[in-house]
Amino acid sequence: MFQWKPEYALGIAQIDAQHRKLFEYFGELEQAMRQGQGRQVVGKLLSALTAYTREHFTHEEDLMRRAGYADLERHRSIHRTFVEHLKGFEQRHEQPEFSVTIDLAQSLSDWLRKHILGVDQQYAPHVKAAKVA
Repeated sequence: MFQWKPEYALGIAQIDAQHRKLFEYFGELEQAMRQGQGRQVVGKLLSALTAYTREHFTHEEDLMRRAGYADLERHRSIHRTFVEHLKGFEQRHEQPEFSVTIDLAQSLSDWLRKHILGVDQQYAPHVKAAKVA
């Protein structure tokens, strides 16, 4: 479900490496869920994923800002929405009646692929042309 493919590459080395890392985190989360690992393992993975996602988004937005990307605010808003989604998932996971499901992993995987192939592909030429990466 969480497999990096060459088509996801934006041609910006730092961002591509960070995207690969996101795929790794998502893959670890999926594996933990499939193996029925304890709440603590999944909780730690969720926390790490959320923290890394924030770090990645900050870096990505900084590149867009430095490149003068006109649609930065819309992109930033999409990032904020996704971080809130992850935070909500973390909060629900802490509740005893909540169980982590493969369906959620699938929705996260779909978001990541669509975001990289859609929204991120739009800013990549601007960042590369501005040579800020």
